[in-house]
Amino acid sequence: MKKRCLVVGAVVTTLWGVGAMHWTETQYLQSKAKEMFFHGYDAYMKHAYPWDELKPLSCEGRRWDRKERGDLDDALGGFALTLIDSLSMLALVDPVEFEAAVQRVIHTVSFDRDVTVSVFETTIRVVGGLLSAHMLATSGAVGSMHKTYNGELLDLAVDVGTRLLPAFATKTGIPVHRINLKHGLMKNAPALTCPAAAGSLLLELSVLSRLSDIPDFEEAAKDAVTALWERRSPLDLLGSTINVNTGEWVHTHTGIGAGLDSFYEYLMKYYIMSGDGEFLDMFNRSYVSIERHLLHRGGYHLEVDMTLGNQFVHSNRVSALQAFWPGLQVLAGDIPAAVRSHQQLFDLWNEFGALPELYDMSAPGAVIHWAQHYPLRPELAESTYHLYAATKDEKYLKIGRKLLQDIEDTSRVSCGYAAVANVHDKQLEDRMDSFFLSETVKYLYLLFSNDTSVLIPKQPDNSVALPASHVLFTTEGHLFPLVPSLYQDTTSTANKRKFKHAHRTCQAPKNITVASKSTHLDAAVTIRIGNSHVKTLAASPAEFGYSLASGRIDGSLFASLNDIQTACKELSAWGDSIRGKIVLVKRGNCSFTRKAMHVQDMGGIGMIAVNNKAQTPKPSYQRLYSLSDDGSGHKVKIPVVMISMNNALDLEELGARDDSLVISLSMLLS
Repeated sequence: MKKRCLVVGAVVTTLWGVGAMHWTETQYLQSKAKEMFFHGYDAYMKHAYPWDELKPLSCEGRRWDRKERGDLDDALGGFALTLIDSLSMLALVDPVEFEAAVQRVIHTVSFDRDVTVSVFETTIRVVGGLLSAHMLATSGAVGSMHKTYNGELLDLAVDVGTRLLPAFATKTGIPVHRINLKHGLMKNAPALTCPAAAGSLLLELSVLSRLSDIPDFEEAAKDAVTALWERRSPLDLLGSTINVNTGEWVHTHTGIGAGLDSFYEYLMKYYIMSGDGEFLDMFNRSYVSIERHLLHRGGYHLEVDMTLGNQFVHSNRVSALQAFWPGLQVLAGDIPAAVRSHQQLFDLWNEFGALPELYDMSAPGAVIHWAQHYPLRPELAESTYHLYAATKDEKYLKIGRKLLQDIEDTSRVSCGYAAVANVHDKQLEDRMDSFFLSETVKYLYLLFSNDTSVLIPKQPDNSVALPASHVLFTTEGHLFPLVPSLYQDTTSTANKRKFKHAHRTCQAPKNITVASKSTHLDAAVTIRIGNSHVKTLAASPAEFGYSLASGRIDGSLFASLNDIQTACKELSAWGDSIRGKIVLVKRGNCSFTRKAMHVQDMGGIGMIAVNNKAQTPKPSYQRLYSLSDDGSGHKVKIPVVMISMNNALDLEELGARDDSLVISLSMLLS
């Protein structure tokens, strides 16, 4: 009998430690994140520039002058917002395009416009984007453009900062939420704002003051933070809405999500930037109170009353914005708490393949009906990056892989990436916020770097490398190089704390993990050709056999489905062809354990069952199949997984084209 089979590559049976990801896959994933950025950026430049944002389903720009979405459009001002917000990412991935984009901003952007904008959004996206690009371009920092750049971005930042300053001219010093860039503070301007909007301006405005020698920006931002802090409750908690004229709290519930998140973030980050110990004290008091009063059973932070604390839970809702918190906990050095809170939030992502804006913890599985969208927010990717940097636990690489793949599978369209309108049915929304390019793909790109200690390597034009330990990320994901000389006069010696920038991210023991709720996203079949990663397929692990949690299995592939079929009979006819290989077999006609025993008896090191009874429209990370034990599973010593038929066809096709194909069987997320 003629035996036709596909035997690919040399035998590789090495265990790569618990859950280790091959370097070729991380290299591929970083390249993929870069490609995702340029898919969105190029679409914006082609279809939307000079409008502020791209409408990816319509393939056109979003007009700032129409205010089609009400308050959501407060970030728009007719100043090429997405281009400015993308500058720091361009500095990371393409110095040539970075220089071209800087010149484009210099020659085309003006802030002398009769438009009312959000003070907060304009500060973090525009001022932050301009300052970050300025420092990355200047020879005193990275020097990406030191031959052609003369500080024009700093001039633009001073211009827009000056136009924002009238917002602070209130009775309390707490800025109004909106300002007109041409006419300043408008009569009868709304007096309500939140701590995040009013108290998260300090990083950008302090750097603006230090670089421009104009102290007004930093002084105004510090006074606003102080005014908010002075109005805290006896529990050291702030409310969610305040009147900037009276200083009275309008809404007294508090949390770490929308309206409060970045206020706490900037207390810690301003201390890191400046060394001002008063802000560290504010952060520490806030952090202790938050963990005491907002952290509830199940590990989620809920909303409580600012005065009564956990005696009165205002809401059982979890906000997607609070996914920034684990990253801040890493910055504060509380790694175990960061691991726990990150896991809880990732479990929510795992449930939907996205993170809904609001999740109701009082009714598991319930998403608030008016908040069931996912606008491609970056916070979970941000915290994943910081946790991996702190722990080097490869679990976070695999979580990042899932975030990337879910976004790619769900949101990629011909003109960029579209927000998810409904996390249940994955309908899309004609929206691509600028933070997707400035943050979401940036954190994924940095997560998969082969050297996480360096953000920007030394360029050939005599610039200097930018180590991660010398950078602070703003709340918009912009890179601010730490320049201690700028803040030598910040506080008195008594208030100075010694702070070593090289140890800004606290290192913790490797492989710190916590138990998570049951997940069906358990196994992965990773394909590479030589030293090039090709793709990762989702798979279902068997309830028997070798546990992939103990380590990854690498090997070449034996794919002969037409001959082996279901492997319900002994495979002696294939002799040594199977030995040392991972074998592809069809589902059906007998138990999975029987198939696995036949593969094992012939020396196979793993089995991939093919679900030939069902096909999925496209490969994605979702629940696949169940491979149960018929009672004899204890005899199986090799790993067994199952993939969909369309994935198996891809696998066979790849193997037929290249004889250096190597397969890895591993856990998907742990």
